[in-house]
Amino acid sequence: MCTAIFIMKNHFLTLIIAASVGYLGGVSSQLFVSSPEENQSSDVFINNTGELTETNSSTELQLELLKYKVEQLEAQLETLSQQSSGAENSSSTSSAKNTSKATPRYARAVQPNEENLVAAGVSHDIAKDILQRISQQEYRRLELQNLVRRSQGTEAQQYRNELRELNQDKISLRNELGDQAYDQYLFSSGQNNRVKVSSVMSGSPAESSGFENNDIIVSYDNLSILDWSDIRRATLDGEIGSYTTVEILRNGERMSLMVPRGTLGVKLEPVQVDPAE
Repeated sequence: MCTAIFIMKNHFLTLIIAASVGYLGGVSSQLFVSSPEENQSSDVFINNTGELTETNSSTELQLELLKYKVEQLEAQLETLSQQSSGAENSSSTSSAKNTSKATPRYARAVQPNEENLVAAGVSHDIAKDILQRISQQEYRRLELQNLVRRSQGTEAQQYRNELRELNQDKISLRNELGDQAYDQYLFSSGQNNRVKVSSVMSGSPAESSGFENNDIIVSYDNLSILDWSDIRRATLDGEIGSYTTVEILRNGERMSLMVPRGTLGVKLEPVQVDPAE
């Protein structure tokens, strides 16, 4: 079972790379081979199945939606990774043992529901309001995708613009709840809410700052770290070479490490940890 899933993951990675390279190659060929008029008349939008469809649009919109497609493929790859981890954990009891109290490495994202929100301390009224607005936004997104396909010219472009704005202003449960409540929501609903250091790169700032395998990163420069993208954004801020504080959880104890801003030099994996720790 593990071997089969491993092969699937490799094939899926190949598909992601092939899709990305092929698509970018198509865009670049348009830039260098097509006439200026042709370069200004290409368009891409997301259809009702979540796939990208080419019609006539700008290169900027093509690249923006290519990024969306890659993110979708990465999410599917994450699902395969979760399935692989589950198979490994069921076949070996030793793989389920961790140095911290973290639960299995991969926990699937779940659709927000009132029960999980209330369990995280959100009132019923607020939970219902958030879920209603998320549902309305999802419906409008599907409606706009349909209207884009049915329309032409200026009218279609107006729908595309609205769809793009809607995607950029997607309701964020984290923003709605705040970091503390969102952290509790992730934990109470069985989702990953921390990242753990799986390895420290030799000669990296992380190594010289004292990071160790299995360290769980709690915050970076006083910013809560709930997933790997938080670290990615945090390390892009500030002046390279200046120092900041990273709070970690090591063997159940909190510690602070001073690190230089910029590339940290660690490999991370998602884990689930009780926010109270």
